[in-house]
Amino acid sequence: MDSGPQDDAMWQAALGWVMALHESPADRGVRDKLAAWLAEDSAHRAVYDEARRVWLLTGLVPASQPPAADESDAPPPSTVARR
Repeated sequence: MDSGPQDDAMWQAALGWVMALHESPADRGVRDKLAAWLAEDSAHRAVYDEARRVWLLTGLVPASQPPAADESDAPPPSTVARR
């Protein structure tokens, strides 16, 4: 899939709206501006919906951290006692 500067700008805008709504879900001004942006172009809705799906999926995936240098001698996770 080729994406041009306009597609990238639309994707960035959609992600911006997802984050703005996440940060201020009760803000009527944010909701009104988002509604206006969605009404500007039918493609905005599709990109926004995809950005919401990505946002949701990334929230469901646990953050991964590279192992620390001294963890090479640590026992496997299944043998570590749990509290």
